[in-house]
Amino acid sequence: MRAAAEVRAAAVAAASALMALGLPACGDAAPQVAGVSHPARAASPIGPRVVRRVEPADLLPADLDLVVRVDVARMRDGLGQAASDELARRALDEVPDEALESALQRADVVWLGLRLADLEEGDRVVVLEGRMAGLTPDPGRWEPARAAQDGVAVFDRRGGVAGSRADTARIIALGDRAVALVSAVEVSSVARVLRDGPDARRGDPAAEGLVSLDLRARRLPPYLARRFPSIGALVAGVARVRAVASLHDEGVRLDVELVGVDAAGAGRARRFLEVLRDNVEDVRYADLMKELSIEQVESTVRLRWLFPAPLVLALLSGRSPG
Repeated sequence: MRAAAEVRAAAVAAASALMALGLPACGDAAPQVAGVSHPARAASPIGPRVVRRVEPADLLPADLDLVVRVDVARMRDGLGQAASDELARRALDEVPDEALESALQRADVVWLGLRLADLEEGDRVVVLEGRMAGLTPDPGRWEPARAAQDGVAVFDRRGGVAGSRADTARIIALGDRAVALVSAVEVSSVARVLRDGPDARRGDPAAEGLVSLDLRARRLPPYLARRFPSIGALVAGVARVRAVASLHDEGVRLDVELVGVDAAGAGRARRFLEVLRDNVEDVRYADLMKELSIEQVESTVRLRWLFPAPLVLALLSGRSPG
């Protein structure tokens, strides 16, 4: 029992760290929405319908350069209800929405798409797949809008978004299978992919593990690149980062694949990570860093990092690992 509890705690800690993984980025420019105060009127789907089955992940447009996938059902099976609820809430901690809690309780898988350059503004799309039958928006706050696809229901916030641009402006229901919560700036992009089909370059995390992510790296903004040229060169050499946190008998394993724009860019990233690993002086983290494996194959750097349950518990409690 104690070992199982340690593994569950390690999973929560390591997977939470995975959700914070990322490189500095400037991101794509935010989609322009005319009349953000009432995005439905500016971005109602028009044009020919695409006869196809819309999958939940199809609703994530390519301008969102970080996509995190949380397998809530797998977490419930491996970690228990309480731990899985806590981890899912951490993943969505910055999403301000009154409808999120009830949808999260029904979800088996959650996707969170973000634009790193606009994290503070909160541009994002949250898609929750699961048992959504009977989950309907409050008609006092939401009004039906036109949809370009059969089997899809669209609802826009009555009166538009008057507060933060991170507030949900549109809700999309894919029958009883999934619900998407869309912030104001992303309304037009999601309407486009719903009408025309998914973006080929959208983030697509692996359907593996407890938590996975897909990050399309971007160059630093020019003013930061001039101020920190070494970091700018490091970031410019990275094209994509994919990662998976999975539960194992000995704890939680983090597998990361970092794809460089070329072998030289991957080499800069590998050397930077090796310096970090080999120069940790704090004894509390020394054993943890020893578990980090780094290897480069041509333009790809692969990391494997095991988080042993007792070590993670010690780190979380503030005690020195023993």
